[in-house]
Amino acid sequence: MIAGVFVLIGVPLVAAVVTFVFRRLQTLVALIAAAVAAVLGAGALWLPLGQVVQVGGRQVALGEPMQVLGRQLVLTGGDRQALGWMFVVSAALFLIGGRARPGTAFFSLGLAILGLVSAALVVQPFLYSALLLTIAAILAAILVQEGTPGRTRGAFRYLVLMTLALPTFLVAGSLVDLYAINPTDIGLARSVVLALTGGFALLLGVVPFHIWIGPMAEESPPIASVFVLAVVNSAVWFMLFDILQAYPWLAAQPDIFRAMQLVGLLTAAVGGVLAFSSYDFAHVLGYGALADYGCALVALSTRTSAGLGVVMLATLMRPVGLAILALGMALARERAHSSEFEKLSGLAWSSPWTAAALIVGGFSVAGLPPLAGFVGRWAEVRLMATAQPAADLPIYALAILAVTVGVAAGALRGMDFLLAAPAHQAATPAPLASLRLAAREPRLMIALIMAVLAVGFVLGLFPGIVDTALRAILSSYTFFSSP
Repeated sequence: MIAGVFVLIGVPLVAAVVTFVFRRLQTLVALIAAAVAAVLGAGALWLPLGQVVQVGGRQVALGEPMQVLGRQLVLTGGDRQALGWMFVVSAALFLIGGRARPGTAFFSLGLAILGLVSAALVVQPFLYSALLLTIAAILAAILVQEGTPGRTRGAFRYLVLMTLALPTFLVAGSLVDLYAINPTDIGLARSVVLALTGGFALLLGVVPFHIWIGPMAEESPPIASVFVLAVVNSAVWFMLFDILQAYPWLAAQPDIFRAMQLVGLLTAAVGGVLAFSSYDFAHVLGYGALADYGCALVALSTRTSAGLGVVMLATLMRPVGLAILALGMALARERAHSSEFEKLSGLAWSSPWTAAALIVGGFSVAGLPPLAGFVGRWAEVRLMATAQPAADLPIYALAILAVTVGVAAGALRGMDFLLAAPAHQAATPAPLASLRLAAREPRLMIALIMAVLAVGFVLGLFPGIVDTALRAILSSYTFFSSP
C-alpha cells in the first residue's frame, strides 16, 4: 500500500527530473508539468482521505502516515485541500508558461518546489517545515531569475530574506520544547511568539521585509513571479495555520495578533501607496499582492473563525487576478519589450486582448467588482466593519477600502496610457513603432487570456463555487473559537 504523502512528494520530484532532461522542448515539458500537477491536485481534492483506493493497480491511502528518517509525515484535511488547490493553480501556470516562455527550467523547478512544499506541510515538527520551505525558496530564487539572466536584484533579496527566516524557526522549535516542560513560564511563551513573528514576517514578505517584491516583479518573467507570490507564499500561510493548530496555546497569546494587526495595516498601506504611485504594471502586480497580504493579516488578527475564513477565501482568489495581469504583462513584454505605462501608450488599439488582460488583471488585484479579487476584499471589509467587540475595527475597514482605491488608481493610470489615442503613438518610444506590433496577437495567447478572464468573472459573480473547498479547509482548523 502506498501512502498518499509519498505520491504528493515523490511524483513531482521525479517529474522535475524528467522535465529538466527535456527542458528544451518547452511545449512538451509544459504539458507534462501541467498534467502531473492537475492529476495530483485532483487526487488530493477528491480522493477520500481515510480510505484505500485503487490507482493504476496500486492501493493508495491518502491519509496514511509515513516515516522518513524518524520524521512523521501526516496529511491532514486542511493540508490536503491546500495542496490540491496549489497543484491546480500550478497546473494552470504551467499551461500558461508553455506559451509565455518564463525560462527553460521553470517547469522542472516548479515541480520540484511543489514536491518540497508538499513535504513542508505534512512533516512534523514545524522546524523541518521551515527547512524545506527554505530549500524551496532557494529553487524559487533560481526560478524567477532563470528567465532573465543578469538581473538578480529581486531574486537575491528574496533568497537572503528567506534564508534569514530559518534561524528564527530553529530558535522557536527549541523554545517550544522548553515550554512543553515549563508551561507556566510566560516569558518563554513570549519568546516563542517573538521568534515565530519574526520568522513569518520574513517568509511572508511583510513591511519592512517586502524589498524583494517590487524588484522581482519588475525583473522576472511574470508567470514566475506569480508562482512565487501565489503558490509559494500560500504554503507559508498554511504553515502558519498548521502551527497554530498544533500548538493551541499560541492562538491564546494576544501579542502575536496585536502584532499581526499593526504589521498588516502597515503592509496594506505601503502596498497601496506604492501601487498608487507606480508607472509599471509589474509594480501594480507586486505591490497589489503586498497590499493583499496586509489585508489578510488584518483579517486574521480578529482571532475569529470568520477572520480565518476570510483569509483563506482571499488566498483562494488571489492567483486569478495575478494570473490575468501576468498574462497581459508577458504578451506586452513580448510585443513592446516593456511593461512600463509610458512605453505601452496606445497599445490597446493594436493589441486589445493584451490591454484587456492588463486592465482587468490590475482591477482584480486591486479588488474591484465583479472580479475574483473583489470576493476576498469585500469579505475583509465586511469582517472589519462588523466584527466585535473591538470598537476601532470599522476604522480598519475604511483603511482596507482606501488601500483598494490606491491599487485601483495605479491600474487606472495604466489603463489611461493603454487607451491613449493613436495619434500619441508618434511620441512614444521605439518599441511600439516596431513592425512586431503590426502582427496580430498570437491566437493561443488570446485563448489563454479569454479562459483566465472567464474564470475571473465567473468566480467574481458566483463565489459560492468555492464554498465546498473553503468549508473543507476550515473544518480542519479549530484553533479559533466560533465568533
